[in-house]
Amino acid sequence: MKAVIMAGGQGSRLRPLTCDLPKPMVPVANRPMMEYIVELLALNGIEDIAVTTCYIPEIIEEHFRDGAPWNVRLQYFVEDQPLGTAGSVKNARSFLDGTCLVISGDSLTDLDLEGAVAYHHEKGSLATLVLTRVSSPLEYGLVFINEAGQVERFLEKPGWGEVFSDTVNTGIYILEPEALSLIPTGRQFDFSKDLFPLMLQRGEPLYGYVASGYWSDIGNLEQYVQSHIDLLEGKVRTRLSGQDQGGIWTEEGAFIHQDAVIRPPAILGRNSRVERGAVVGPHTIIGSNSVVGQQSSIKRSIVWNNVHIGNGAEVRGTVICNQAVVKPKVRIFEGAVIGQSSILGMSSTIRPSVKIWPQKLVEKSTTVTEDVVWAGTCSSSLFGNTGIVGLANVEISPEFAARVGASLGAMLDLRQAVLVAADGWEPSRMVKRALTAGVLSSGVNVVDIGSTTLPVTRFTTVLTKTKAGVYVQQGRKMSDQIEVEILDEKGFPFSRNQERALENYFYRGDFRRVPGGEVGRTQFAAGANQAYLKALCQQYGKASFGGQRLSVVIGYTSPALRFLLPPLLDELGCQVIDVAFDKEPGVAPNTALFQQDSYLSQVIDTVLREEAALGLLVGGSGRTVLVVGGEGELLSEDVYWPLLTWAFAVRGKDIGKVMAVPVTAPHSVEELAARYHLPVVRTPNNPRAVLQGADGQAEGDLTLLHPAFDALSFIAALLSLVAREGVSLEKLVASIPAKGRRELDIPVTWQEKGRVMHTLLASTVDRPRDLIDGIKVYHEQGWALVLPDGEDPMVRVYAEAPTYDEADSLAQLYLGEIEGQLR
Repeated sequence: MKAVIMAGGQGSRLRPLTCDLPKPMVPVANRPMMEYIVELLALNGIEDIAVTTCYIPEIIEEHFRDGAPWNVRLQYFVEDQPLGTAGSVKNARSFLDGTCLVISGDSLTDLDLEGAVAYHHEKGSLATLVLTRVSSPLEYGLVFINEAGQVERFLEKPGWGEVFSDTVNTGIYILEPEALSLIPTGRQFDFSKDLFPLMLQRGEPLYGYVASGYWSDIGNLEQYVQSHIDLLEGKVRTRLSGQDQGGIWTEEGAFIHQDAVIRPPAILGRNSRVERGAVVGPHTIIGSNSVVGQQSSIKRSIVWNNVHIGNGAEVRGTVICNQAVVKPKVRIFEGAVIGQSSILGMSSTIRPSVKIWPQKLVEKSTTVTEDVVWAGTCSSSLFGNTGIVGLANVEISPEFAARVGASLGAMLDLRQAVLVAADGWEPSRMVKRALTAGVLSSGVNVVDIGSTTLPVTRFTTVLTKTKAGVYVQQGRKMSDQIEVEILDEKGFPFSRNQERALENYFYRGDFRRVPGGEVGRTQFAAGANQAYLKALCQQYGKASFGGQRLSVVIGYTSPALRFLLPPLLDELGCQVIDVAFDKEPGVAPNTALFQQDSYLSQVIDTVLREEAALGLLVGGSGRTVLVVGGEGELLSEDVYWPLLTWAFAVRGKDIGKVMAVPVTAPHSVEELAARYHLPVVRTPNNPRAVLQGADGQAEGDLTLLHPAFDALSFIAALLSLVAREGVSLEKLVASIPAKGRRELDIPVTWQEKGRVMHTLLASTVDRPRDLIDGIKVYHEQGWALVLPDGEDPMVRVYAEAPTYDEADSLAQLYLGEIEGQLR
């Protein structure tokens, strides 16, 4: 039997480790990670091996040559252009003449390959995927198999709401020639995206083998470090270089001074030196020819070859690449990476998670708090539930913002344009300007519409036909935070794939740099608010309130809303009573949200005193609104979706279209929609999914001005409904079918989320359910939805029933089941 090692990976998320190396050649415990794969194949009796390469292929060939030292025979097949995983194997077709095993050369594993091959033949499969179970499956491809082992479904890089299994694709496959014949020649073609779905569609025998043992794809720096810990702790069945002396592996020529201290487990490479008084702590690897100087201390770190660590240095949880020089009294902290041939000056300090790219110089006594290649901080994930969020001028600094802008610019073509806006808060405007500079540096133009709201930004992004939009605002959860939301050309929040693409540029730091004469240009565009208001008024028209002007109390602390909300209400035929919160000294756009009780009380008091029909307290970004009825009662947000559905359904020109609502919305939506024969479609619980569901389903600009994510559009829709029905808001709400609702947050670690959802999926198999987002289970008295949070270590339970007590009972039922799993 023959094997193919796929070794063309660039390892972009491992940079700067892979700036000068293909990922399969990155050292793991002083050996290229591909060596472990070659040895695993040899151990399983596979000696004829093809190696497919693309990125810096000569480094791989120079190291492995013909494979003789490993008792295998290697042949190399170089891709002139990237062909994808399946395409790269097809490129080695002259080598293959029967059943073959395909494996990635940039992972670490001891999985049972012989067992997988035997299973493959036993099942008569044309292609068998070797699978394994992981605790956090978000970054992997999920594979669903039935009891017979047949593959039923694939899901690439799921969100938490789609995690119904912890069984993932390891990138190890056993293939028959018939499967290989389905791969086209000379063009990009992937196994998981193309070949296997094609085989599934054709009904070809396709199986999954769940293997036991260790597997890591070493997809990021955290996994890289963890793989070393696992090796040193004996979790991987493989050999370590050197002689084992009580958990300290020393290779030939390694020198340890008698006054040095080495604490196991640790590895000392060939001809390495640990000088007098030095301390090498547990989980440390010292590469060949590297020196740990006198009185220095190094713990939990990975030091490559030919590195010099000076006297008195302190190194903690760091990766140091080949030929780096760490001068005396340098301090390097957890998560830092020092690139190849970089020099850290005496007494310099490298703060946690800082990356120094190759061949950089850090001057003496310098404290480095951000990456040296392009300023910015590092994070395991740039985007959260509401975009990019961090402390103003600390986590989201001008340097950070410029880096985000350069990353966004790198995703676009030269001379394309990005629209930018902010909410008027000074830190927001500062970040917007810095982000603009980053976009311009990549040769992309910028359209700046100044201070406005998020809905205006979304609308104008589409109106100006720019390729992306950026809105910077004061945080909605903490007043000292910044939120950066990035929109695509349709005004939708970035998809997860787009977020990942931007994150890749952000983490790699190798942005596009254009000559000075080709940097982008900024156009300051006026009139965005007016164009938005015109479209909004055309969408809803002037309301008729029985010949009277409906009195409405309004409150807001964002100056941008002064030019939007009062003119809109006036155009709709309302009498506006403005409490003018925005003119109070020291207020910021979202002050009304952070001091909600105080501002809401003033709105309620004004509604009652003026005998107004309703009151409105609008958030600074123009996305959210709190509504107070004429009797001073705050409307529950549970009635927002039913009211929107009602307002949408009674618009005669839109009857027969589809109402898109999130999976969490009350089911009174369906009951109201049924009165008007309006179909309802449920979507995942995020704005992009709802907007996509509504896209093309309504006439006019309803998708752009969607009232679920546009406070002013919501207000206009609500007032139009009140006018059309000819009754008060309170009576409208009273006629909505009553539902009891309960919502619970359950702390669940990231590692446990996949298992919790998988177990819950199995335990509810006999009940009616939806898997649109999370697991929604239907009971006689109502429904319960279990939805993992994408930003925090928790699972949220929603429940709905005719009464609150019944809804609470349903929520408690699933709370008990989840907590039982965690015990």
